[in-house]
Amino acid sequence: MDDVYRRRLSILLFTGITLGWMILCYIAWVASGCKPFMPFISDFDLFEPGDTLFSLGTFLTTVTVVWMMIEIQLYNRERLMEKGTHYAWQIVNHAALLPGMVAAYCTFMVGQTPWDIDGYMHGVYAITIFRLGIIWCVLAWVVSARIHWGSSTLLKILLARGIPAVAAIVGLWQMLTNQAKVWTEDFDWEAHNQSLSDMMEFCTSRQYPALEVAAAWEFVLCLGIVFTVFSFLLDLQPSTDFHSEEE
Repeated sequence: MDDVYRRRLSILLFTGITLGWMILCYIAWVASGCKPFMPFISDFDLFEPGDTLFSLGTFLTTVTVVWMMIEIQLYNRERLMEKGTHYAWQIVNHAALLPGMVAAYCTFMVGQTPWDIDGYMHGVYAITIFRLGIIWCVLAWVVSARIHWGSSTLLKILLARGIPAVAAIVGLWQMLTNQAKVWTEDFDWEAHNQSLSDMMEFCTSRQYPALEVAAAWEFVLCLGIVFTVFSFLLDLQPSTDFHSEEE
């Protein structure tokens, strides 16, 4: 298997698996009679069959995201070496692996830690995924700018990678803003957790509209990260001017 095919495969598997389990979980949620707008992604982990789909999906996402990040890091390393860039750019490229790998670990752990079992740690894992995932996206965008500088594909690459990355940043900001409207110091967490005893009452409740908005922005955030990764397929297309770029 050549490098280009392997790297395309890692990106396609990560994208397909991650979108696949999220879609299946949402379909199972709605098919169970739950409100279509809008559950948090973690709510899928509370009841079957979403519980199994969520746990398996986050595990497969973890495996494929680790593979994908290594492939992209190696691709960027090769391109930076070809361009004879300053070693500082290699440091930035390698540094992106750290937040990416931590986010991958937290993706696995969030699938093993439903919020009704350990809400605090579930929240820590989730916010770590979001924040470090965005940091990876930003570092990937910066390295891409250097790799494609002077190329006719520069603008297309930066827009394809930058728009979903910005969407992820806005998604995180709006999610936290709307959560803060409800999850105040006076919020009754005990009553909220007890509401899980009746699945249909919980999953059809419209008691906190701001949380539904927050959940919608969580989807924007996650999709932004996924499509930032997907944009690397553009880098793996044949280029007529990459090797003839001006330094």
